[in-house]
Amino acid sequence: MPEKQAGFRRISDESVRARTGKSWAQWFRILDRWRAPEKGHTASARHLRDRYGLGPWWAQAVSIRYEWERGLRKEGRRTACRFHYLPASSGTLPLDSR
Repeated sequence: MPEKQAGFRRISDESVRARTGKSWAQWFRILDRWRAPEKGHTASARHLRDRYGLGPWWAQAVSIRYEWERGLRKEGRRTACRFHYLPASSGTLPLDSR
């Protein structure tokens, strides 16, 4: 069975090149040379916006895809060391149920 791909990992190389002018491999080389793992996600996304003119969405997309490809981000995690939780429903609880 094919692995389920989430979010930014489904964006094809052709799409990222058409929207950003570079392929995934080119962006990964840029972030490798910049030593992104040492600097973190926020700084990486900011670097892509400031230095390469990516919009906020594409800066996030490239940063997150890079982290997944380099093993810095896992399924069900925001970063390699923090979990996040998604609610099963969007229902509300009464205030006195806290």
